[in-house]
Amino acid sequence: MKKERYLVLLIPIFIIGSCVTDSTKVTDKNTSTKSAALKDLGKTLIVPWSVELNDSTQLMEIKKNPEADMFNLEPVDMVDAINFKYPQIKLEWLKQEGKRAFVKIEDAAYLTRESGTEGAMAYLAEVTFSLTEFKGIEEVDIAFQEGDHARPGLYTRENFKNFN
Repeated sequence: MKKERYLVLLIPIFIIGSCVTDSTKVTDKNTSTKSAALKDLGKTLIVPWSVELNDSTQLMEIKKNPEADMFNLEPVDMVDAINFKYPQIKLEWLKQEGKRAFVKIEDAAYLTRESGTEGAMAYLAEVTFSLTEFKGIEEVDIAFQEGDHARPGLYTRENFKNFN
């Protein structure tokens, strides 16, 4: 009789335990495959510039990320890194003409409506600084549908001089 009681208690525990998923083991197949491929090529997906809010001054600051490694990266790899950091905004590399890089955001709803003005400016600054990190790129033409918090256009590091 005691064994039956324990079985009645243990069975639901095992059933419940088997239904729980370990979120650390769940991965996006495409992300893990792409990360592995980039790692094999000696590439990392870390954005080299990051915007932070300075708690004491309450101003936005753009800072170089010491963990970023530009070795062996192309601008299209940087777009992948930005997309990895900001999965809600899908940036797409188009081309480079002279000193100008061309990118677009097909669906900019999150950027223009949901991220707020500071969030949108932080994103645009990180995109601009990260892509102008490449030799020969000084301007970034970012195309998307204008919204409440951001507008498309040609951006340079000079556009964000008030961040520091």
